[in-house]
Amino acid sequence: MTYKKLNKLTNYKNKIVLITGSSGQLGQYMVSLFRNLGARVYGVDIVKIKNDKLINKNFIKGDVSNQKLVANCLHNIFKIEKKIDVIINNAGSSVFTNYLTRSKEEIQNVVNTNLTGTINFIKEFSKFHKKKSFGYIINIGSIYGVKIPNFKIYKKNDRINSEIYGASKSGVIQLTKYFAKLLAKNKIITNCISPGGIINKKLQTKKFIKRYNSQVPLKRMARVDDFNFALIYFSNDQNTYTTGQNIVIDGGFTIWQIFSWKKKYF
Repeated sequence: MTYKKLNKLTNYKNKIVLITGSSGQLGQYMVSLFRNLGARVYGVDIVKIKNDKLINKNFIKGDVSNQKLVANCLHNIFKIEKKIDVIINNAGSSVFTNYLTRSKEEIQNVVNTNLTGTINFIKEFSKFHKKKSFGYIINIGSIYGVKIPNFKIYKKNDRINSEIYGASKSGVIQLTKYFAKLLAKNKIITNCISPGGIINKKLQTKKFIKRYNSQVPLKRMARVDDFNFALIYFSNDQNTYTTGQNIVIDGGFTIWQIFSWKKKYF
């Protein structure tokens, strides 16, 4: 790769990017990021953002677990744009009820969104994608797909991470590896980003944020812009060799047990 090609790393002009879960905190940021890089961005979510014409211009409302809707969505985009360069499977769902009373419907809803929705978009994308150029899939996993929560940081009124959320995000990471192998012949690069806890003062108390920060070597929760470089790396034309990988971006949260052990004994 010549140095001249490096100048194109942040040029997404004429690129078509599809982002699921586009109305959520991280989803809205990713829409803005890729739009500012020059891409035409399509968003899919079950909830529509009000009073944002730029996001809503190319917005598709619907449930990602509905395979017929997903198939129609991709068909229509390919009909208009003739291609999709990047798909980001960001749509996610969790549940915060007590595990002893958690219903079958609550569990199934998480599975439907996090796993079935991801599979639907990958499968339909692979049908439409042409081998003439690389296509990029980025799945959004979670630190809780690789590590169980530290329950000491959760108190009675906090949103305690559920077993089914972690299990489904582990599944997303596994799907990433599976489809990276399966779709390599179609020139589809598939990777995963597993974020640490993202700060959201509307949903998190000051005390929870403080307790969470105490478990992070870098002493803070993630901001939405902490994922910029991973998103660009995994979606960029210059990435023709990295596939099937899961990058954890968490300020060191997932190594804390090792970090604490060293601190105690050395």
